Amino acid sequence: MTGIAAASFFSNICQFGGCGLQFESLAELIVHIEGNHIDTDPRVLEKQELQQPTYVALINGDQRLFG
Repeated sequence: MTGIAAASFFSNICQFGGCGLQFESLAELIVHIEGNHIDTDPRVLEKQELQQPTYVALINGDQRLFG
């Protein structure tokens, strides 16, 4: 990466929901994101986990994987 692409990749600007706040360091940005944009309430996390999509097997049970 060079030039503008590298500069935008390494910027410390919060991109969550158009927040746009800029921070002096990556550590400050991370603290901001964890404190303001990521919900750590166990009840909310459990609800999010329950909403995960179900998965379907992609191979037929009659097929052999080895040999």
